[in-house]
Amino acid sequence: MPRARMAKVAPAGDGRHRGSLRRRIAAWMLPPIALMIAINAALSYFSSLEAVNRAYDRSLGASIKSIAESTYSLEGEIVVNIPTSAFDIFGGESQERIFYAVIGPGGAVITGYDDLPLPTRTAAGEAGLAIENGIYNGKAVRIGAMRKRLYDPSLVGDDSATIVFAETTESRIALAHELFADSLRRQALLVALGLLVLMVALSSALRPLVDLRDRVLRRAPEDLTPVPDDKVPAEVTPLIDAINRHTERLARLFAARRRFLADAAHQIRTPLAVLTTQAEVGMRQRETAANQETFAAMLATIKSTRRMADQMLALSRAENADALQTEHAVFDLAELARDATAELAMLAMGRRIELAFEPSGAAPMRGDRPMLRELIANLVHNALQYSPPDTEVVVATGRFGDTVMLSVSDQGPGIPAAERDKVFQRFYRVLGQGGPEGSGLGLAIVRQIAELHGGRVRLDDGQDGRGLHVEIEFPAAGAANER
Repeated sequence: MPRARMAKVAPAGDGRHRGSLRRRIAAWMLPPIALMIAINAALSYFSSLEAVNRAYDRSLGASIKSIAESTYSLEGEIVVNIPTSAFDIFGGESQERIFYAVIGPGGAVITGYDDLPLPTRTAAGEAGLAIENGIYNGKAVRIGAMRKRLYDPSLVGDDSATIVFAETTESRIALAHELFADSLRRQALLVALGLLVLMVALSSALRPLVDLRDRVLRRAPEDLTPVPDDKVPAEVTPLIDAINRHTERLARLFAARRRFLADAAHQIRTPLAVLTTQAEVGMRQRETAANQETFAAMLATIKSTRRMADQMLALSRAENADALQTEHAVFDLAELARDATAELAMLAMGRRIELAFEPSGAAPMRGDRPMLRELIANLVHNALQYSPPDTEVVVATGRFGDTVMLSVSDQGPGIPAAERDKVFQRFYRVLGQGGPEGSGLGLAIVRQIAELHGGRVRLDDGQDGRGLHVEIEFPAAGAANER
C-alpha cells in the first residue's frame, strides 16, 4: 500500500520565505535613490567647478586686459608695461603660481615665459578672449589669451600682439571641493528627511493592514463571516474579495459536512440497532428455517444500510461540489443514460419489470459525468423500487432547442400532488410507500445534482394518470444560458 506523503508546513510565524513589504519597497527604492544621489553628486561637483572657474576666469580675464591696455607700439617697437594690478588680483591668500607672456607679430616672445602655450582658439587666429584648461611644466593650469591690434604701420606683417596669462588650479579645485562638500551635506540632510517621511508614510499606509490582521486574529475559530473591507486601501480590496469568496466556499463546505455527520449519526443508528436485535434473535433460535428468516432480514437491513450510506456519500459530494469547484466537460447525456440504465437491467429482471430506454438523438450538455450518472441511477432505482411486478419503467432523453431533457416514468403508486415539494427533503418518505430499502435520499440527491448543473426537476403523473413521471431539463452544450 503506497504511503501518503505529508507536506511539511512551516509555522505561522516563520517568515524565512516571506518578504516584508517594507523591505520590498526599500529594495525597489533604495538602489534608484542611491543612483540618483550619485548622479546628482557628480552634477553638483561639476557645477561647483564650473562656478569656481567662472569666478576665477573673471580675474584671469581682467589681468589679461590690464596687460593689453599697457601694451602699445611706437615706430615699430612694441612696448610692454605690465601693471602691478595684473598680479594684485591673485594676491592675498592665493597660493597659485602665475605665468605670462607677450608675443609679438612674428611669434617672438617680447616678455615672459618663452614656452607658455597658447589656447586653441587663439592659436587658430580667432580674435577675442579665450580661456581653457591646459598643462604647463607638468601641472594643470588655466590659460587665457587675447590678441590686441597695435595699429602701427611701421610693423612688418601682422600688427597685433598676443597676451597670454596662466595660473595653476589648486585654489580653484580646493574651492570647488568646499562648495561640493557643502552642497552634499545639504543634500544628505534632505535625503535623510525624505527617508524619514517615507518611513512614516509607509507605517501610516500599512496601518490598515495591521489592523485588519488583528481583527482576523481576534475572530473565533468558527467565525467564517466575510471580512469587512471598509477600512482597507483600495488596492487591497480585490484580495479581501478573493478571501471572502474562498471563505464563503469553506462555510458551505463545512455546513454540508456538519449536516452529513449529523444525518449519518442519526440514520445509521437505527439500522445498527435493528441488526443488533436481529442478531440476538438469531442466537436464541434453534430451528434452521427460523435462522434463515433472521439472516435474510439481516441481509436486507445490511443492503439497505449500504444503499443509504452510498446515497449519503453521493449527497455529500453533490452538496460540496460547488464549494470545491469541480471540473465540467461536454458529453452526450443520451449515452450516459443508456449506460446507467443498462447497469440496472438485472435488478429490473429480478423484479419482473420491463426497463426501456428511448433516446431521441444526441443530447450534448456540459457537466460532471459521475454526478449525473448518480442522478440517473437514483431516478431509475427509485422507479424500480416503487413499481409493482409486470409493469414498465421508461427512460428517455432528447434535445429541444437550448435544453436537453431526461425523463423517467414508472407505473407505481406515484406521489400525491400535495407532497411533491416535500419529497425533495432529505429522509422524507411518503407514508405507506417503499420498503426497508428506502432511505428518503434519492430525490434529494437528484435535485441537488440537477441544480448544480443549472437544471430544473418536475414531478408529474405518469401516463394515463398512473405512476410518476420525473422530468429534468438541463442547458444544452453551447446554449446561451449554459453555466
